[in-house]
Amino acid sequence: MLDMSHLTELSDELEKSVTEKDIEKIQTLCEENDAFIHTITPLDNQFDNEKVKAFILVHQSAIQLMTEVHKEMQSKLFLTNKSRKSVNKYKGIKNAK
Repeated sequence: MLDMSHLTELSDELEKSVTEKDIEKIQTLCEENDAFIHTITPLDNQFDNEKVKAFILVHQSAIQLMTEVHKEMQSKLFLTNKSRKSVNKYKGIKNAK
């Protein structure tokens, strides 16, 4: 059976982390609770189902934030690598004293 108190607590912590855009906290929460997250299924009780739906929405927001951050980091890494290659092509840098 699904531990609703744990679900509520996790949902609140995850929502706070998404609001604060605390990437490290989001990663930690998801890694530590991975097994629990995979056990979440729809329930018979309508009230509990609303809590599950709320968690799913928060979790989706966290995933979207992580995806955006990942894309931004890849973009910056690409620009850094491109700049380094451009600097290496400039012969004057290598021979400068």
